[in-house]
Amino acid sequence: MADDLATQSLLREALQALQRGQLPQARQACERALSAAPQSFDGWRILAMILHALGQQDEFGDALQKAHALKPHDATTALDYGSVLLQQGQATAAQPLLRLAMDKLPQDARAAFRYGTASFLLDEFDEAAIGFEAATARQPDWVEAWNNLAATQGKLQAYPVAIAAARTALRLRPDDATTNRALSALLSNQFEPSVLQEGLAFADRALQLQPDFAAAHRDAAILARKLHLHARALQSARRAFELAPGDPPTVDALGEQLIEMDQAGAAAAVYATTLADADAPPMLQRQYGVALLHDRQAHLACEALTTALARDPTDQRAIAYLGAALAADGRLQQAIERLGLQRNVHAVDLPVPAGFADATAFHAALAEDIRRHSQQRWEPVGLAARQAYLSGDLLVDRTTAILGLEQRLREAIAHFISERRAEVAQATDDVFLRNIPERYRLHVWATQAAAQGYIDTHLHEDSWLSGAYYVQLPAAVSKDDPEHAGWIEFGRPFARLPQWPEQALRRVCPQVGTLLLFPSYLFHRTLPYRGEGERISISFDLAAVP
Repeated sequence: MADDLATQSLLREALQALQRGQLPQARQACERALSAAPQSFDGWRILAMILHALGQQDEFGDALQKAHALKPHDATTALDYGSVLLQQGQATAAQPLLRLAMDKLPQDARAAFRYGTASFLLDEFDEAAIGFEAATARQPDWVEAWNNLAATQGKLQAYPVAIAAARTALRLRPDDATTNRALSALLSNQFEPSVLQEGLAFADRALQLQPDFAAAHRDAAILARKLHLHARALQSARRAFELAPGDPPTVDALGEQLIEMDQAGAAAAVYATTLADADAPPMLQRQYGVALLHDRQAHLACEALTTALARDPTDQRAIAYLGAALAADGRLQQAIERLGLQRNVHAVDLPVPAGFADATAFHAALAEDIRRHSQQRWEPVGLAARQAYLSGDLLVDRTTAILGLEQRLREAIAHFISERRAEVAQATDDVFLRNIPERYRLHVWATQAAAQGYIDTHLHEDSWLSGAYYVQLPAAVSKDDPEHAGWIEFGRPFARLPQWPEQALRRVCPQVGTLLLFPSYLFHRTLPYRGEGERISISFDLAAVP
């Protein structure tokens, strides 16, 4: 008891000295207390406060670690220790501590913000959103929390939520260049011309406030390109590159614009200068290969794209373009085999969901839900739909038919992945099978087209598996049609690239109730048709998540 009283007396002495600013005396008294009672939680907490005041950050962290070990469920200690770890770049170690602090300190916006930050650094964007949402709820005027929430939701491709958060940040700080630019970047992912024009206006506002803002110049270039303002886009991209020549997204903005303006050789030169840096990301190596292929340098393109894939074997765009480059280099059969054009396209019949009398009733209800969908848009800018409607996220409308489709789709995907896993041991060199994700996120949308409507050539570069399910087809779509009207075609690259021979393409006649599953890297398109009736289909992307 006497020892406890002596320890408490020393700790009171240490606190009083700390309050008076007598830091050496405070440290001495606290260390004497801990020498007598090394398991004193209060002693380590007080010592941490003293060390922080002294600027001894390493020792500060050590003291917090000891305090946390003694009381692992103390929320304030978890917050302080987690914050130190986060500052030291140890996001993995910091994250559970900050989650504890966020949960146990429901009024503390800092705990939620820092949990969001740790999760964002770990690419766990769902968790990051939880943290930043809590931070904005706890401190609604915190601009940085709103900006980070917007960025996180953007990573999740939840653009309506992200844009709403960015607009809130802008209302709180309207004359901030960074906040204006953040909103312009999010709007650049949209598809309506009026929204893209609004995004360009926000980029311009950011540049009025900060003329040398490289990221805002880059956003302006991307938005102007989508609006077909190519002279403006090139001017903005060049200025962004002047200001940030080593920034990969900025390099790519200039390279993409030069390719768009049929200056592929100049684009290749831009990418090549950046690749001299050993830390250049694989994406730029891939884009260098893409530029070379556009410049009809197929052999060099093969080399560049092979190098890119060696560094990032999951890059769907690199896989697609390497196939096109191999074909252009006279190695068509190698390209076909590498892509698995014949073996990796699968047809699956989906069972009718519960609650529907038969397939006809189900498809009639599903077709009507698609026609009335809340996010239905006509020929959105920047996407492959031509003379057709395209929905946003189909699953946001939770109708009986859409819910039934989602259930059957997820069941089919789970079964498909299970089957593919069983094949991996026998096909280790298959670029599709070797990239099967452990965890994934699903994005589903619908297309509604009448005569002459179609989906132009594209690929799904941000996912691993894609699919198309057929809800309604016009009479013109027939297995016996030599013109393949309304069919889906695999293998044909973009029109401005070297083309494959017609006999090397794979065309599939769609059927109502059938789900086609295929690698996301395959170039594909649908063919237009003539006559009455609609072609209504549902597509999805399955993307890996960390």
